Amino acid sequence: MRKDVKVRTHFLSVAGLSLAIVLGLTVQSSAESIIYLSPSQTLDLGVQKPTQQSPVVSSVALSPTGQFMATVGDDHLVRIWDVQQGTVVHQWAGHGDWVRAVAFSPDGRLLATAGDDRRVRLWDIESESPLQSISTPRTVARSLTFSPDGQFLAAGGFGPEVVLIHVSDGRLERTLQSPGGDVHVLAFSPDGKQLAGAGRSGTIRVWDSGMQSRDLAGHGRRVRALAYSPDGKLLASAGDEREIRLWDATNATPLAKFPRHTSMILSLVFCSDSLVASGGSDNVIRLWSLQDRREAYSLQGHTGSVTALVWNPTSRALLSGSFDTTVRLWQLDQEATNRVSQSPTRPLGN
Repeated sequence: MRKDVKVRTHFLSVAGLSLAIVLGLTVQSSAESIIYLSPSQTLDLGVQKPTQQSPVVSSVALSPTGQFMATVGDDHLVRIWDVQQGTVVHQWAGHGDWVRAVAFSPDGRLLATAGDDRRVRLWDIESESPLQSISTPRTVARSLTFSPDGQFLAAGGFGPEVVLIHVSDGRLERTLQSPGGDVHVLAFSPDGKQLAGAGRSGTIRVWDSGMQSRDLAGHGRRVRALAYSPDGKLLASAGDEREIRLWDATNATPLAKFPRHTSMILSLVFCSDSLVASGGSDNVIRLWSLQDRREAYSLQGHTGSVTALVWNPTSRALLSGSFDTTVRLWQLDQEATNRVSQSPTRPLGN
């Protein structure tokens, strides 16, 4: 059975960055029950190449309202886009090297960035002014996350330490030790009571609100992505082993392993209570049913590794950033999503 949805897309190039916004998709149902969302099958999504080299998009963040999107990359610049208009509304310079991470504060008023210049910067979006420039001499931060109450910013990277920073004045609250030699990824639980971090050791360390820690062991290689479910009950992890693991975040026990990707997994995000999305170095975004651990969607169109995924629950849109220098917005079909949530279930055991 095939269901067609009108497809519209446009590209913008601002200061060398191409933004591809996919406003509709053709949905194809296969015999294997995987729904392929492939804009390249319906119209040419070839990137408009500017005269100068486009920057690599290393991280993407979406504002809490879904109105704005921030992108950073190897050109040292920070850009904020109006998602509906597809235009850059702010562009800031300040970092002296590749910018690796970006995050909006929960109220959407502040933006945090970090990169290879060993600095974490806080920006006031409305006034377009830098607020703090915090030195992190012992690590090159490549992961940033705000606590849900917006009071703290956690930063980790090429080093074993995670620093907790007071957002109000840039003071260092405390330093946490990871189980491995680096911290590639960090994630706060939705209630702010847990902070999870992981890196090349494969062990996930979870700190509670009292800063007591416990380790989740199972990955044998680097963990590159972590994501909590919207209700905070589940933690998903993935990385160089090419498989997603699902954990009970309450009691730190393993629940499930998903089938292997064809390549390492670089990004994860929960799209609903029934779907988790993953992006990898095979250039494909896959959406997985949590209920029966099968691949439900395959989003194809990127020509480089998918390094960042962000879900907007209000508009039901998935944003993806890639080494192909584009950011794409995928509008998921409500009816098709419902098919996944209504699929036959089976236990989440291994």
